[in-house]
Amino acid sequence: MSSIYAKEGPNSVSARLAVAARLVNLTVLPTGVSLAAIAPTALEAVFGASLANQAVPFAIMAATLIFSAQSFLLITALQSVNRTTQILGISLAATIIDLVTVGLGASALGTTAGAIGRALLAVAMLLLAWFSLRRVLHAPVGQGLSKALALTMLTAIPLLVVDMILTGNFRLVPLFRIPLLLGVFVACFLAASRGFNVFGEDDFELLKNALPRALSSHLRMLKRVLVRRTTGSRSHH
Repeated sequence: MSSIYAKEGPNSVSARLAVAARLVNLTVLPTGVSLAAIAPTALEAVFGASLANQAVPFAIMAATLIFSAQSFLLITALQSVNRTTQILGISLAATIIDLVTVGLGASALGTTAGAIGRALLAVAMLLLAWFSLRRVLHAPVGQGLSKALALTMLTAIPLLVVDMILTGNFRLVPLFRIPLLLGVFVACFLAASRGFNVFGEDDFELLKNALPRALSSHLRMLKRVLVRRTTGSRSHH
């Protein structure tokens, strides 16, 4: 981004930010909310029954992962346009919000206050970074959000239903539920992505540049599964 900003200006950075923001919204939002939907199963499978009562704070943190991902993206953009001093102020302000939230809510909410504080930290960093960037370039953090919300509903809701069936009717232990739930998530995500023609050539071009070359063959296979038709250019909605 630094090189693009120096050579081509802010509009080119905004264009690449739009592609990156789409990928973040289309992947992190469905994944985070889906993980939140099966929070009790995920916690018990990994940590045992002793932490099953921490499902609410875990679900809060999982569902708000999208704000952390978006804020890191914008912080990276701020670094690329030489606004590093503002990053310090943003981090300090967001940390204060986090600490105040935990300090005020810990006695009543326990670990849930910590999860809420972490979520507010991510939201604060996102908003402050966006306001700082808007003076230099357009930061389209909402790019692809409508399709991301559709993907989220079509993955998280089936996952929640299947988890409830496996828990209530079949009474499977969490360790056996996780592989089945993972299969449901992958199937729903791939089917919804292809059905709505969510991903395009630009998305995979960005992934190709970001991922190691050893994964190129896997990326081409994923592209054949997800992209219903190949187009030279793709408008982003």
